[in-house]
Amino acid sequence: MYIKDKDGEIIRWEFYGGNLKGIIQKLPYLKELGITILYLSPLFEARSNHKYDTGDFMKIDPMFGDEETFKKLIKEAECNGMHIILDGVFNHSGADSRYFNKFGTYSDKGAYQSMESPYSNWYTFENFPESYQSWWGVKDLPKLNTEHPDVRSFIYEDENSVIRNWTKIGLGGWRLDVADELSDDVLKGIRQALEETAQDAVLIGEVWEDASNKIAYDKRRHYIEGDRLHGAMNYPFRDIILGLLQHTLTPKAAAEKWMSLKENYPVEAFKSNFNNIGTHDTKRILTALNQNKAKLKQAMTLLFTLPGVPCLYYGDEVGVEGKEDPDNRRMYPWGKEELGIQTVVKELIAMRNKTTSLKSGEFFPFSQGHLMGIIRLISKKEFVIVLLNTSDERITLETSAISECYGLDIKEFLKENELDRLLIEPEGIILLKKELEQELSAISM
Repeated sequence: MYIKDKDGEIIRWEFYGGNLKGIIQKLPYLKELGITILYLSPLFEARSNHKYDTGDFMKIDPMFGDEETFKKLIKEAECNGMHIILDGVFNHSGADSRYFNKFGTYSDKGAYQSMESPYSNWYTFENFPESYQSWWGVKDLPKLNTEHPDVRSFIYEDENSVIRNWTKIGLGGWRLDVADELSDDVLKGIRQALEETAQDAVLIGEVWEDASNKIAYDKRRHYIEGDRLHGAMNYPFRDIILGLLQHTLTPKAAAEKWMSLKENYPVEAFKSNFNNIGTHDTKRILTALNQNKAKLKQAMTLLFTLPGVPCLYYGDEVGVEGKEDPDNRRMYPWGKEELGIQTVVKELIAMRNKTTSLKSGEFFPFSQGHLMGIIRLISKKEFVIVLLNTSDERITLETSAISECYGLDIKEFLKENELDRLLIEPEGIILLKKELEQELSAISM
């Protein structure tokens, strides 16, 4: 809960703990679950509980630990087959920061305190010192002037910049907060600094719309054309999944929207998008689906079978609920997990990790009435077909259309297994999987 004053400013925060040592202790659980990447929200020193009001970009918040503990986490994660991605909040700092220092917390003279401060050009004042540009008018988040050479040098250009300093200790990449607020030049500079510092590191941007044709502040953006972002947070996929399962979109409409995104995105960017069905900025997926666990399993199935990189918000795999921020940041229910959901998620992650079709196969959505279908295809001998019944009645699948369009002979499979028709239970899931040198198999969830 956030306690706010009459002006809407937060005057009291609640802190429930959780730190880097705790993550290290839980790496065995994450490994068993099948996780290969950990995306952590901001770790740097800040006074809030969410830490998007950075106080010092070069210091781990003592609430979480210190730099040595963070290095240990990176090393231990690597030993368990995982990479760490950090949240880069470079559009703004905190008012209570080393650079702005509105409350005199730091010994350095901040931009708010003096026009002679070495940080005075880092911010834009309309009427010094009380009137300044901030993120969406939130005075606790003064906006950094990322077009200024000193700010660019500090964030990514200098050899000891924020990006280079933290990346060289072993990061797997960065997720850029509010990427819309950063210019294409800044995104390009961050990408270049990242690639000069580490091989195979990724740069993901927070973009809520179709990143291929986004217009922000009256400018067409160039996020995913090859030298800026590797991919974007794929909120459009989430919107389609929720629309489908909440019955505001028909399966046919969902298929058309997915195809539109496929056609809009460059192939590699489409495969690199950061797919999610819930984040720290949205309602929990189970809450959004009105506590319907059958629909939650369908949402999880789509998350792990659609093209892109599936990102699981902690606790969604065991049925954690929550409304908008901060209620969506509830604690993980150790010892009280919803094991039925967890089992399905483990199976889906395992299937995703070992099935080439799901990682890199072609993508074809289709529909038949209330039936939603997804095909992930490497070849006629290697594919996965996902079938979801979005209705509360049993559906019989007509397989001829699939066979005719894609040449996938699932009719023969049904005949060999004495299934003269394929029945899908209300809100049920069936996956048909064919791998090289293996027979076609059916999995029902």
